[in-house]
Amino acid sequence: MLPNVSLSCKDNSNNFRTEFDLKKKIGEGTFSDVWLCVQRNSGREYAAKILKKNYGHKVDDDTWNAISEVNVSKSVGKHPFLLMLESAYHEEETGKIILVSELMKKSLYDIIENGECPLSDYRIKTYMYQMLEGLRYLHENGFIHRDIKPENILLRSRDKLLKIGDFGTTCHYTDGHPYTEYVATRWYRSPECLLTRGWYNSKMDIWATGCVLYEIATGQPLFDGRDENDQMEKVDRVLGSPDQRLINKFMKHKSDVFVARYEIKRNEKTAGIGLHSVYQPYRPAYELIKDMIVYDPSKRYSADRLLRKAYFYEIKNTGYEYKMREFDKFLRNKTIISLSKNEQPQNTNINRQPSLIKKQGPGGDRIQNLLTHSGNAEIFDRLSDISQKIEHVKLDKNKSNSHKIYSKVNIKKAIIISEPENIHLVNRKQNPSNKCSKDNTKNISPVKQMLTTSVSTLNRGSVIKNVRNKLVNRPPFK
Repeated sequence: MLPNVSLSCKDNSNNFRTEFDLKKKIGEGTFSDVWLCVQRNSGREYAAKILKKNYGHKVDDDTWNAISEVNVSKSVGKHPFLLMLESAYHEEETGKIILVSELMKKSLYDIIENGECPLSDYRIKTYMYQMLEGLRYLHENGFIHRDIKPENILLRSRDKLLKIGDFGTTCHYTDGHPYTEYVATRWYRSPECLLTRGWYNSKMDIWATGCVLYEIATGQPLFDGRDENDQMEKVDRVLGSPDQRLINKFMKHKSDVFVARYEIKRNEKTAGIGLHSVYQPYRPAYELIKDMIVYDPSKRYSADRLLRKAYFYEIKNTGYEYKMREFDKFLRNKTIISLSKNEQPQNTNINRQPSLIKKQGPGGDRIQNLLTHSGNAEIFDRLSDISQKIEHVKLDKNKSNSHKIYSKVNIKKAIIISEPENIHLVNRKQNPSNKCSKDNTKNISPVKQMLTTSVSTLNRGSVIKNVRNKLVNRPPFK
């Protein structure tokens, strides 16, 4: 996790009421109500999430950190495509905790319900780019959202800017298996969530994102099961039954759904009609969804790998990529500042924060987590993908203090010499028998003479090619 960011957690009954005015209720859930509120000083509108649980008159740090939204906001910080908290309040009189965040006008669910789907190809592309960038950052910091669905994908700026919200069920990798078994809305729950008792990872968010992609591209849910068993029936009808290797993998942590399907009933294996039958290859983002709706989580693509697909090339040099460039620049500056502040003598102990350094697995998965310094980890993650081996040019001096340049290049590979006037590749006086000199080219055919022209007469910017171990003088490219 990254170092804590500044989040205002205030334990005073008068703070929220004096700073904000509640206007109207705009949402209601099992554990909380969402209100529209206005800040009195600025007149700016915010969303206030009032938790229904009574936390008593006093709230300590452990209680604050136990609240998932507070924990994620402190650990991850702000991101262009994640809806984080602005502040948090505790009312002593009622025992309620109020979480204040940016107000988003609508969600993808509203767009689907209003009949605006299917969306255009470019609009789907921008939405998927923003969702996957948000998930990548969340996963890199060790968190699993666990409730990706249209209701939690929020929109503003004329429905162009997207942010992932509602981190109420988010958990961290360090919580360890098994995780909570019944998470995520049923329609967007991955097979490993249904068939095991909490043995899943961040790939469950990728499956749910694929289901959201299908829904905004068609206007219909991909798997709309009535219960858990019917949900798996619909998945098998499209993707086919899992192979024996995957069944054995799920069997180690089998759930009641697994027992009912593969031990009691022993359903016959079906081949499945294939994803291409329900979502044809000519539809938008097919190359994306085919690597997201995959039965085996180890073969399902990660958010980072999906973002490297050619499908997103059109996003380059747009406002969405610009936001990510600015965010990356902010992270680099933050890392440099934190490293300079944390400089200590060698004999002192340096506080280390767990940061996720990931190694690529066979299926594109990032599978190994290491504990390192947070700043060094960020630098390592950014430089590991672009590191290359550079072959150094060797310089050998001859007897006349001239230099010979040898370049480790393959045959027919060109190099540019920027200032050849000061470099003599051949000392003719000391090597009178040199086959490349003018005196020894009389008995050579015109073609060979062209190939053996003395390189000492090269002009600036000339190109040297190695053809059959001989130097060739070429004019500079125009």
